[in-house]
Amino acid sequence: MRRIVWVTIAVSAIALLIGGVSLAEGGPANPGNPMVINLLSRATAINTFVDTGPSGLSPGDLYVFSDRLFLASAPDQQIGTIDGRCVLIDPVTFRFDCSTTAHIPEGEPLEAGDIMSAGTLSLIEGTTSTLAIVGGTGPYATARGDVTVDLGPFEGPHEVTVNLILNP
Repeated sequence: MRRIVWVTIAVSAIALLIGGVSLAEGGPANPGNPMVINLLSRATAINTFVDTGPSGLSPGDLYVFSDRLFLASAPDQQIGTIDGRCVLIDPVTFRFDCSTTAHIPEGEPLEAGDIMSAGTLSLIEGTTSTLAIVGGTGPYATARGDVTVDLGPFEGPHEVTVNLILNP
């Protein structure tokens, strides 16, 4: 159960981080030319499953997490954090509805700000889930697009591809 929760957290964190990275060259990313960012997410000690209903996995149980974010091209250079909360929808298929906030602090190569994402995650190794980028703060205030998460082993890391659009 904890492995499933960790995977959910990692996926959410990656999705948010990807939405917060601004590495595109040649102008703002737009619908015809989204900025593509590849990330990795790693769990921290904040990784908690809250059993809200009957004992064991049941609809409505919560998973709360905070992960560290890394560029896939620089897996040892942390570029931010991602916090998330997920609600278990279907315990049989490990389907969660999640919302996340990725925080990018001031520093190279990224601009400081937050990116928010939301969507349904299937937390089974080898599956792919897509979340929507739903907004942000600072330079990411107009952020939209999507994040695709390919789940690796439960302990991660997970491959995340972000298609980020920044202009209105």
